[in-house]
Amino acid sequence: MTDKAYVPFGGVQGWLADLTIQAQQPTKSYYVAEPEMHRAMAAIRAHTKVKEDAIVALRRALSKGEIAGLKLKPGEVKPA
Repeated sequence: MTDKAYVPFGGVQGWLADLTIQAQQPTKSYYVAEPEMHRAMAAIRAHTKVKEDAIVALRRALSKGEIAGLKLKPGEVKPA
């Protein structure tokens, strides 16, 4: 679960999230440049083309500097 007390300086600009698929054991992590939680989860689902039974858990909010360091464009998803 995310630490809701942590908000990076300048506000949330993206997320680090874990994707767990029921049939597969290893959890995969993704960075997403989407500040809104629900849109970030939807972007990861769309990028990975998973079914509804997959679980997306947002781990940590990302700052503007972290997003720039990862070279992510708005709405872009990248494996961690």
